Amino acid sequence: MQRAVSVAIHYGVVAVLLVSFGAISHAAAPTSTVKICYESWAPYIFKDHEGEMRGIAVELMNTALSDLELEATYEELPFKRCVSEVQSGASDVAMPVTEGRSYLLHSRTVFAHWTLAAIVPESLSIEEPVTLEKLNDVSVLIISGYVYPENIARWAETHPDITDITYSADGEGTVPFRMLEFGRADVFIEDNFWSANLIQDHDLSLRVLEPALGSAVSVAGYRKELTGLRDDIDRILETRGQSFRDELFTKYTGYTESFFSGQ
Repeated sequence: MQRAVSVAIHYGVVAVLLVSFGAISHAAAPTSTVKICYESWAPYIFKDHEGEMRGIAVELMNTALSDLELEATYEELPFKRCVSEVQSGASDVAMPVTEGRSYLLHSRTVFAHWTLAAIVPESLSIEEPVTLEKLNDVSVLIISGYVYPENIARWAETHPDITDITYSADGEGTVPFRMLEFGRADVFIEDNFWSANLIQDHDLSLRVLEPALGSAVSVAGYRKELTGLRDDIDRILETRGQSFRDELFTKYTGYTESFFSGQ
């Protein structure tokens, strides 16, 4: 009887351990669906007029997940909330994000190129070629929560008239640009390619100044438990090679990736 009790206790403990391990494993890895949050950024990640997910980053991620027999669900969120969702485990991946966030696992794969330029009203007189120093005496908008390239971040710390703003939920990202048109600021610092297309699409009285003020690569930011998934996706996309990436860049922009990376 004593042995029967001991055996029962032994297997009961093993069962509890197995259940506990299963719960931990389930928490650490996604099921067949990977939850991705994003802030819309054409040509990298956006919904088309039919509500379908499109873009270079989307096709890169979906290609890798398909090889792993996984699927993605995409949720558009304000950038800071998206990052918080991944931190808390409510989402699996935030993309694209610039590096510099120790609380996320960053991919080796580059999912976007962030090339920053000064966006100004057509009526603003400013000496070109533009530099950060030439923007010292004008009012400037930057996006709250973004990790800017080091040269821009250092300059912004001492600028006397700089305002952090967020993209509102207008679905198009036009608010900072409208602020320039309405005279509420002189300069907005944002991606040059995306800004030029938005200005053209909405017929705004703004222009993008050259040259770029700085640049950074943007990656995927995974929750900390997903090291294996991150590594698998990086490996798959690395084997696809540069020609695959160039096909996607050309499809969405008309240029190969080197146009954006400066290589």
